Amino acid sequence: MSLRTRLSLGTAIALALAIAVASTVAYFVVRAELRSEIDASLRERRVAFVARPKGALPRLSQAPKSIPSPKLGGAAGYFQFVTSAGKISRPPLENERLPVDSRAQAVAAGTRKAFFSDQTVAHTHVRVYTAQVSKDVAVQIARPLTEVDNALSRIRLLLLVVSVGGVALAAALGLVVARTTLLPVRRLTRAAERIAATRDLRNRVSDGRGDELGRLANTFDAMLEALATSVDAQKQLVADASHELRTPLASIRTNLEVLELDEGMPLEERRRILADAVGELAEMTHLIEELVELARGEQHALELDRVRLDLVVRDAVAASARRVPAIRFDARLDPTLVHGSAQALTRAVANLLDNACKWSPDGAIVDVTVANGEVTVRDRGPGVDEADRAHVFDRFYRSAASRTLPGSGLGLAIVRQIAEAHGGSASVEAATGGGSVFRLRLPVLA
Repeated sequence: MSLRTRLSLGTAIALALAIAVASTVAYFVVRAELRSEIDASLRERRVAFVARPKGALPRLSQAPKSIPSPKLGGAAGYFQFVTSAGKISRPPLENERLPVDSRAQAVAAGTRKAFFSDQTVAHTHVRVYTAQVSKDVAVQIARPLTEVDNALSRIRLLLLVVSVGGVALAAALGLVVARTTLLPVRRLTRAAERIAATRDLRNRVSDGRGDELGRLANTFDAMLEALATSVDAQKQLVADASHELRTPLASIRTNLEVLELDEGMPLEERRRILADAVGELAEMTHLIEELVELARGEQHALELDRVRLDLVVRDAVAASARRVPAIRFDARLDPTLVHGSAQALTRAVANLLDNACKWSPDGAIVDVTVANGEVTVRDRGPGVDEADRAHVFDRFYRSAASRTLPGSGLGLAIVRQIAEAHGGSASVEAATGGGSVFRLRLPVLA
């Protein structure tokens, strides 16, 4: 069942229930009003009997016909007297006698209040009012409900017709409203199907509406924009990785072909070529590892915990000092607590330290500080040109000065990715007196 059909059906059912409830309430209100008028007239007739002079009431055991009674089917109604013993005045016809039960006898005896009841006498639906008129005598006054029943029958038929017509009209209006309301949804569906068919993520579906469907379209556009950005980044990553891998692969292939073709090559030359091939393999391995790290960071959310940032940096500095003994490190680490992944933060700090070691001359000092959720690494290298500062954290970006040095161009990109995954940022600026200052900023826990 389509959404339009469900909306139309739901609207029709809801309105049908509302009409049914309103009709039922209206019917019973009218019924109660009509019957209340009958009850009021019966009470008025009973007053006439109470106002009779003493002794005017018949002795039921001797003169049951001394008070004539109108015909039961007449508009004026019918009455009869009943004693506490159950004796009644005889109506003109036996089949017009009103039923007498224990309640009527109790009213005559004065042990029960007057009451109304519905009875069927001589095939006529009547309203009966039983009330005491003197000691041990009650009067039962009946009035036909024929007119009321006929009126109520006409009202029921009218309400039924109105209800059926209202439901039919509600179904038609529901269909029109559903079709109009779902028109933007159909446009959104067609746009999504077109995008799926053409795979053109630059198409947009928003039409400037300000309602809920407009917000849905805007959200869908934002999702398309994020997806297009992700796809473009993936394509760029594949293209850049292919380019970066092509050079070491070509160099390794060339070296191996030289070794294969020149069997009489001197041993020292052969070793040099093999060393070059091993170096190219190591560089390619490092590149692949960083590509995997970047892909893993994009696809998997980090498992965050309370982490002492100063301890993470301390361990990373110790590892870099063992790996690059020609560089000295001056670390000033204030205790800092952050919400993050210790493993990811270790990788980010290690990349910053590796970058500082690559650019600093032997014997230089690399300053490392941790304070207020910020890791600062200052090297003693030539510094980053102002034109390159906006791109150093991009994937595979390598400045003109760095192309002669080893590296994949992914280390600083990983730093920025990890920083953003923690709700932080990474930046670079020129250092006073030469070199560069790289900053890794993270939110601090109180």
